[in-house]
Amino acid sequence: MKKIFLLAVVAVLAVIVVRALQFAPPETMASAKAAPSTPAASTWNADELAEGLASAVRFPTVSNADFSLVNRQAFADFQQFLAQRFPLVFSQLKPQRIKDDTLLLTWEGSDASAQPIILLSHQDVVPVIPGTEAEWTYPPFAGVVADGYIWGRGTADDKAGVMGILEAAERALQEGYMPPRKIYFAFGHDEEVGGAGAIAVAELLEARGERLAFLLDEGGIIAKDMIPGLNARVALIGPGEKGYVSLELSARGDGGHSSMPPRHSAAGVIARAVKRLEDHPFPADLGLTVEFFQFLGNELSFFQKVLLANEWLFGPLIEKIMSQIPALNAGMRTTTAVTMLQGSVKDNVLPITASAVVNFRILPGETIATVIDQVKAIIDDEQVSVAEYGFGSNPSQLSSTDSVGFKVLADVIQDVDPAVIVTPRLVVAATDARHFDKVSDASFRFMGVELGPRELKGIHGTDERVSVASYAQAVDIYYRLILRAGEL
Repeated sequence: MKKIFLLAVVAVLAVIVVRALQFAPPETMASAKAAPSTPAASTWNADELAEGLASAVRFPTVSNADFSLVNRQAFADFQQFLAQRFPLVFSQLKPQRIKDDTLLLTWEGSDASAQPIILLSHQDVVPVIPGTEAEWTYPPFAGVVADGYIWGRGTADDKAGVMGILEAAERALQEGYMPPRKIYFAFGHDEEVGGAGAIAVAELLEARGERLAFLLDEGGIIAKDMIPGLNARVALIGPGEKGYVSLELSARGDGGHSSMPPRHSAAGVIARAVKRLEDHPFPADLGLTVEFFQFLGNELSFFQKVLLANEWLFGPLIEKIMSQIPALNAGMRTTTAVTMLQGSVKDNVLPITASAVVNFRILPGETIATVIDQVKAIIDDEQVSVAEYGFGSNPSQLSSTDSVGFKVLADVIQDVDPAVIVTPRLVVAATDARHFDKVSDASFRFMGVELGPRELKGIHGTDERVSVASYAQAVDIYYRLILRAGEL
């Protein structure tokens, strides 16, 4: 019996070690390397590109859920600037305005039978929080180039995408390039408040009966100093994105004077519900996270490979470790974030109503409906009502990392910077790409700017910026991808 036990232990250890040794990027990634169809090195004037992006920032194209409050003149001025800076694009690519201020440009290809591709970005930016303007190193809409960076609202989210795509297309047109398939460029005007413009573009393509061979939007970046224990720079390509819903929890009380309080006021009932939600996170699904690390396999320690390659054995330990790291935790479960609380209007008045808004980023495999059911079960309190707050969307479909589009994009990124490691990473925020699921099976999210922890804080925050050097690389990635449109 003892001998059988020892043999079993040896067999298990052998399985663990073999799986760890095999934990590496898929061999099929190497098949993306084809005969070079792009220059070995693309030269760009980084300062000229930076000034173009800085100029774009100077147009305060702030979107608003209440469209009547949008400064549409800023969008009109911005689009006029684009037409002036990119004369070949706007004279040859059939620009049209969709759903108010969304731009759709169509670049006809030489093969009308080939499925088209689309590159997405958005013109709109989020507002600057009133009263925080003085905290910016440079005014948020000044569009300043200094200290190796382009500063201002929209540099990273997402005018670098709009300008980068157009810079690449203008150069390709100057060189006489004719794409072998149709290429669409779509630049939404309201991505930050739901993406009605992108929805209209997707519906237009669907009505035409078109099926996209490849879609690229924002969402992924080149991450610097963001993955614990890994010094390499990592290109994060999003094969899909989480869903989004905010739920309002509300409760009623009798109100009255705070000197004679009930055991639980309406605010206390809501506080109890909030605590239950925070104490009971949604279950983890390690599948996408393990795939993320598999593409990094060559950079991991043997111990890390042992754990990650053997989820069947070490799953609970992996989950415990990763749950402590917000960026990794967000990639493996539906997250719960309490963002808004409201109670009484005065410190000595009991609230008649109290409420909390909780934001959930939904993991693929779940839906808004399943999240609501789970929230109600966790709270388990008839005094608390649960209702949707604002817009919501279910998770997108997941595109295959074994697809030609993923491999070509990865190849292009590493052509521009061979030191970068490429890996798939579920996008935890919302993008316009999710609206195109009906017309595309190969939708990816990546913009080639390099961002570290300091730059990430600026997105929707203070001192948004991108480096001049990384923006030039992003433009080069778009350019090379356009020249390889025939392979997508």
